[in-house]
Amino acid sequence: MPDSGSSVEVPLSHWPAQDGDITNLEPRIYDMRTPEAHTPVGLSQVMTAIHDARAECEDVGLGRSGFELFEQPSRVGDWFDTDEVMSTYYEECRSLARSVTGAEHVFTYDHLIREPGQQTSGGGLDGSTRVSGAESGGGYIGTVHMDYTANTTWTEYLALHGKRPPANPRRVLALNFWRSIGAVADDNPLAVCDARTVRAEDLIETVVYGYGAENYSWHNIGIPTYNVKASPRHRWYYYPRMTPGELLVLKSYDSDGVIGRTCPHASFVNPLASPDSPPRKSIELRVLCFVGGEL
Repeated sequence: MPDSGSSVEVPLSHWPAQDGDITNLEPRIYDMRTPEAHTPVGLSQVMTAIHDARAECEDVGLGRSGFELFEQPSRVGDWFDTDEVMSTYYEECRSLARSVTGAEHVFTYDHLIREPGQQTSGGGLDGSTRVSGAESGGGYIGTVHMDYTANTTWTEYLALHGKRPPANPRRVLALNFWRSIGAVADDNPLAVCDARTVRAEDLIETVVYGYGAENYSWHNIGIPTYNVKASPRHRWYYYPRMTPGELLVLKSYDSDGVIGRTCPHASFVNPLASPDSPPRKSIELRVLCFVGGEL
């Protein structure tokens, strides 16, 4: 187990506070394929306390806080070998997803490897593609967001891969599997917000088109996401110095209710990081889980 760090207070990018009540706003459309069509949004930099989950967070778990850390070494030898990641890592994550959710049917596509200013996407519609720059979503994501919304559907996404969702599932969940693949994740770690502290009045739906490379499955069909307005109610955590043998799992979608069960998250610059720390390299992979239902 790595040495425990300590809590920090850092700026996190949130939806502008001056917008007041945002619950009745129409969903915002953000299309990275047409940069000239972007509507600038002056995000608020809000000083946020992020607590050391190793030292302070005892009442956590996917069914409570919406996130959980697992000791889960991987057998992958080369994270940039897309075939190896798809054959080995995808099954490792599917196996854990079945274990923690009880799902009978699980689907996994599209992993993202993040480095400073760029990301590599694989397992999507074709091959492995590297993109860079904020317009493609490359690099670390410092804006507080939630991956999916109550309006997210999976039929079109699965159809891109020749699949269809099971009929009449009792529950549908999406889990985000986040892991450091270099040295320990010292600087730019991932902060996660306790799902129980989030309310509808904190969220505005943003449908994102053009994210990532063109082989990324959501690139052209749009991802319904939530931007997040800061609240003193929110309780933030991180796991200092995550090792490659550890795996952070956060709930991204839950048909029993997205709000209050899934986690806002963002990368942040860690003031406690060693100046000699190597840049963070991490992989994220989402697993779609159907509990019950028939194919």
